[in-house]
Amino acid sequence: MKKKGTKRLVMLSALTMSVMALSCSAAADDDYAGTIYLAGIAPLTGSYASWGEGAVNAYNLAIQEVNAAGGVTIDGESYKLESAVFADDKSDATEAVSAYNNCASYDISALIGSCASSCTLSFVEAAQEAGILVVTPYSTNATICKTGDYIFRECFSDADQGPTLAKLATEEFSAKNIAVVAAEDSDYCAGLAEAMEAALDDISDVTYEHYGCVTTDTDYTAQISKAIEQGADVIIYPNNYDTVPNFVRQARDAGFEGPILGGDAWDGTDVTGYESKFDNCYYLAHVDLSADTEAVQSYVSAYRDAYGEDGLNAVSSLYYDTVKMLVQAMEEANSYDPAVLKDTLLSMEYESMGGTISYDENGDAQKPFTIETFEDGALTYYGSF
Repeated sequence: MKKKGTKRLVMLSALTMSVMALSCSAAADDDYAGTIYLAGIAPLTGSYASWGEGAVNAYNLAIQEVNAAGGVTIDGESYKLESAVFADDKSDATEAVSAYNNCASYDISALIGSCASSCTLSFVEAAQEAGILVVTPYSTNATICKTGDYIFRECFSDADQGPTLAKLATEEFSAKNIAVVAAEDSDYCAGLAEAMEAALDDISDVTYEHYGCVTTDTDYTAQISKAIEQGADVIIYPNNYDTVPNFVRQARDAGFEGPILGGDAWDGTDVTGYESKFDNCYYLAHVDLSADTEAVQSYVSAYRDAYGEDGLNAVSSLYYDTVKMLVQAMEEANSYDPAVLKDTLLSMEYESMGGTISYDENGDAQKPFTIETFEDGALTYYGSF
């Protein structure tokens, strides 16, 4: 595939690592009317590499399945689906700009990515100006889709997730006194906490205290002590999965036995060695991969056959669903032109593994919330909102 030279790129010099995605076809290349290209971004290395591993695996799996089923049908003709590039942003905003530049240098119908909100925020303005369709599977910061009409998300927004966390605390667990411990150096954590606290402000007879931290903290003794002193019924910890085991362990060791709640970035939390401490912990998720629905079981089986258990998480399912959703949009629109696809996405529904998705006028997904909990350390479905 030839790179193109007409799109505006963000001019930063940081290098990015790219991984050429695999695809297979049920037919020879000369049986297709043409080839449609996608590109992807995720953290393939760095602190959140487990998200990236699942993302690239599921992205490739979806492309393989589309081609095995005959490709993308447009105006009665079959087109092969391929990945131009899958780039590593290392979960770093500067690296994400380089990853975007790499992807934007190809003629693509859509860019799928990224995970961390700070990474996606780093390139969406350039993508909007260049007319590159972006669908982020996992970045929930509420401002992302407000960038413009070429920017969408397959996941829910913090504008919806925050109030749902507040509802979970106050309605499901009857909390009247809440402690919030949120990382203030993260667009995701700070944005989610802000949306949640705005919702709590509107609920009568509920009080809360906010205790800040940063993403590199390992000692939460001060915040947890203050939460216990205030008599918190519930602690809400809307931070990323790599920090969750340490926080939960310290809270339980300090004597807090009440519910500890988290957002969707708890997905991938390793509870090994802390299994009993995760009793009475809950988080909002995009899908329950233990569900006995045909869609979930088919995906889980196909993923395990191809890649084993590594990276099999909610993030992987979102990248998979995003590919399949874009293919549906192409076939409904009879086009793979980004300018046409963006309008089609606004008017269609897609049956994802986590439930029916439709889009509002901003490109924000409207979809159900799944609640996950832990039983003897095993991730378990709790309910839905």
